[in-house]
Amino acid sequence: MKVARGNDFRSGLSGIRSLDPAGWVFAAMNLVFLVCAVGLGGFLLVESVPVVRSEGLGFWLGENWWVGETFGALSMICGSLIVTGLAVSLVLPVALSGALFTSEYLAPSLRRRVKGVMELLAGVPGIIYGLLGVSFLTVGIKDVLNLLDGNTLFTAGCLLAIMILPTVLTLAEDALHSVPAEFREAAQGLGLTKLQTAWRVVLPQSLPGIAGAVLLGVGRAMGETIAVMLVIGSLDKVPGFNIFVAGQTIPSKLGREAAQALGSEQHWSALMGLGLTLFLMVAAFTFLGNIFIKRSSR
Repeated sequence: MKVARGNDFRSGLSGIRSLDPAGWVFAAMNLVFLVCAVGLGGFLLVESVPVVRSEGLGFWLGENWWVGETFGALSMICGSLIVTGLAVSLVLPVALSGALFTSEYLAPSLRRRVKGVMELLAGVPGIIYGLLGVSFLTVGIKDVLNLLDGNTLFTAGCLLAIMILPTVLTLAEDALHSVPAEFREAAQGLGLTKLQTAWRVVLPQSLPGIAGAVLLGVGRAMGETIAVMLVIGSLDKVPGFNIFVAGQTIPSKLGREAAQALGSEQHWSALMGLGLTLFLMVAAFTFLGNIFIKRSSR
């Protein structure tokens, strides 16, 4: 075992020595990204220590958030998960259908135009979507569902679905379009229709790329602040199974109270604890997504 480990170590060193200049640049960039991620996580962890010492597990399990008395993050955690889950569940069928249609049925010239529009929409700032959501979405949901107030978790989920749709659609379409033409030709030679080829051959081959597209959408949905803050209602309460009530997400809470917390050690530490929780949640989703991609690739 020691000999084998020694051989692995020596082979790793020889691989590092054999890197070309471009390889060294990429290795340095990866190292910088790793240091930044670890440094950010360490900073959030250190800043969160005071609130964890005073609240313990009650910080993550508590439902009450009273500045100066107690800090419980459960309502914000539940709100983030509910809004993100709603956004992904609403956008996934539309994005996959649009990506399949764009990749398999549109002519190349029209496909490029559609992708250009989608990429343009993906770059629109979140505040623009937030203003449109306040102007139209909240009013429409209030009137259609006969609610007292249109600022709800459901409204935030719908707005996030609209926001991440261009990103998920264009990346999923790239994954579908990258499947070699030989797969399509072989499937059609066996008698499969174009729809059957797309559903049974192209889609399974592109699952890793589609999973990556969904993960990028989840990352944007979980981290969106301004747009969600404008339409969610800002109520610090665990919503239970009712999504048609006002709520709060971690980013919207940070956006509302960050300026107020400056100079208050406990309040600032509680917000840093929320930031650390969001950081760990996104990291967990990314880690699970990487595992899924590796298994799909195998």
